[in-house]
Amino acid sequence: MQSTLRLSSLLGAMRAFAGPVPDPPPPGRFERPVIPDDVERRLESVTPRARRSVLDPLGRERGTGTVGFPRRLNLPSLDGEAAAAVQVDETTCGSAVLAMLGLAGDPGAALRIATGDPAGRFARLQHAVQAATNRRGLGPAGWPRAYGTPPWGAARFASYGGVRYTHRVAGSSGLLEAAVAAARAGVPVPLYTGGDVTTGWDAAVPRHVVLLTLADGEGTEGNAVIYEPSGAGLHTVPVAALLDPPPVPARETEAQPSTGDRTAARVRKALTAAFGGWPHVAWVILPERAGRWQGGGAGATMEAH
Repeated sequence: MQSTLRLSSLLGAMRAFAGPVPDPPPPGRFERPVIPDDVERRLESVTPRARRSVLDPLGRERGTGTVGFPRRLNLPSLDGEAAAAVQVDETTCGSAVLAMLGLAGDPGAALRIATGDPAGRFARLQHAVQAATNRRGLGPAGWPRAYGTPPWGAARFASYGGVRYTHRVAGSSGLLEAAVAAARAGVPVPLYTGGDVTTGWDAAVPRHVVLLTLADGEGTEGNAVIYEPSGAGLHTVPVAALLDPPPVPARETEAQPSTGDRTAARVRKALTAAFGGWPHVAWVILPERAGRWQGGGAGATMEAH
């Protein structure tokens, strides 16, 4: 039998990085951030498309889309420039996700990105975010840049319109359900993805970061949207598959696959693409109840220099 051992499974069994699953935010309360007066005045003279790009950087007003048909996410832009919201190198997937999370909760920061050179500003913002998340990543020492963003650093930095975050290793009961509930309430959730030891120990650790931006339906019904930064894609997946991924067949057969098998294969393909080529969620950065869910503005955390 092939092993599917994951680091997150071992940590979960040891109760490391575990704890109670935070209550989800109240539905709708944080769905859209308050638009500052100066931002509103600046947007009065731009096109409707440019306005939407600033006020909805994650494209959530476009809905959940169709499973198997990813859409491209472009950066906010006042002049219509179609610059993809893509990570700048192989170490900045977490930085790109945290940057887009912050922009979605801070119209002022999104407006700054949209002005002039969105791609250049976004690249500089990713490096600034990475420096902030990796500082003190190993106690007093910094986290090595080559290893990307540590989950605890991501949780410490993450903010959406004043909502703060905590982190939990995958495996806890109700963890992904809480992530979906938060997305349904309007609060995006960063997810770390990875593999298992069947392809080597280096695959069994968290390898990539994506952002659960939106979910509809109730319970296991409906669809979810995941922003995948290496390709700047918005991928639609069924909520049921996100909560309980369909198993990979033990072996291929020559028989004509059934309709159910073809559907499962299509869903697996969509989910793997949304996870950046990896099969599992390994870590979750969840919104944490603070101040009785009274959030303020995200402010200066998303300033790009």
